[in-house]
Amino acid sequence: MVRQWLQSALAGVWLSAISVASLAAGGPPFPAPAPVVYVADFDLDAASVKPDSGPGSRLRLLGGVLPGGPLRSSKDPQTHAKEIVNKMADDLVGDLQQAGVDARRVMAGEAAPAQGWEVRGVFLSVDDGNRLRRAVVGFGAGQNDLQVAVTLDDLSVPDQPPLYESTEEGTSKDKPGAFIKLNPYVIAAKFVMAGHDEASTIKNTAQQISDAVVAKLKAKLQ
Repeated sequence: MVRQWLQSALAGVWLSAISVASLAAGGPPFPAPAPVVYVADFDLDAASVKPDSGPGSRLRLLGGVLPGGPLRSSKDPQTHAKEIVNKMADDLVGDLQQAGVDARRVMAGEAAPAQGWEVRGVFLSVDDGNRLRRAVVGFGAGQNDLQVAVTLDDLSVPDQPPLYESTEEGTSKDKPGAFIKLNPYVIAAKFVMAGHDEASTIKNTAQQISDAVVAKLKAKLQ
């Protein structure tokens, strides 16, 4: 009898904890089955400059000697860009999963399924004329403020528009640092990445993106 009472009491505490967690998350989770969201690698260009053995490389390796923003590093630009893209994707998948979404990562070169939702994004920089460029990571390319544009696509709808297009005549959107124009379906054109702690900056930005994706999903699935 006492054992049954204890089991019942513990069950009540467990259910109460779930309710509190649900309220803290901003409401009940998505109804079953949870929506499936595929997170693609965000576009980020890497500079063609590689580490060298000259006097400048010593300053880079000291770290913090040269002024720069969150993407300034002494690492090989291609390696550093890949690390940033991987962390953004992994953090975003984790945040979406915590929000009750069945989030999965789509690796580079892997096609997304024909059903579900897909999150795509591009890292941006803004020039003095307020024009958008694909951001470039590498020596001399660090900036204090970057932006991330994100879109949420319904994979059941064929022929989704591109996230952005090149605005430079005769050039490709894949050209590093190219000027681009975002399509009108982006969730938000300005998730600002600012600060000198790169890991925290990416983590905070991923959380903002996750919140926006969840809000848009709830609106579409109502």
